[in-house]
Amino acid sequence: MTNQLDPWDPDYRKPKVEREPEEPCEGCIWCREAKAKFDRVLDGAAHLWVCYQDPEQFSYTASGSYLHRTTCGRVRRQMPVDHVHPEGEAYDRSLQKWAHEHHDYNSPEAERRYSPHLRLYVMSPAGARQWIAANTGPRGGRNYRLCKECRPSEP
Repeated sequence: MTNQLDPWDPDYRKPKVEREPEEPCEGCIWCREAKAKFDRVLDGAAHLWVCYQDPEQFSYTASGSYLHRTTCGRVRRQMPVDHVHPEGEAYDRSLQKWAHEHHDYNSPEAERRYSPHLRLYVMSPAGARQWIAANTGPRGGRNYRLCKECRPSEP
């Protein structure tokens, strides 16, 4: 019995604690306030997914201060396997989770916690040139780095 209490014991078994799903709130004030932002996030995720699926046209991806090829392994690890826009009850549950767990739904931190891949910017070469210009200092210093894994050429 004591081996179940000591995590350093090789026979330790972590107790399984499963949370019951929250009951539907039927559109509480938090859900109503978060709905517009949540819909914008879903639309952005759908657009990001469409761009990600066409690496010929959208060949560059920015992640923080790094510029990658869209086919880079680091980008692939952050992207989900597929994208499904929730509808019906799945939409209501997703909205409720967004609104109830992330009351600061207007901040970028909430967006990052909910879906980290939304912090990626999938771009065409023209968009990458604009991103590079925006991330170049007034004296020509670069405020970005090129990925060392995929080694993209500057557009």
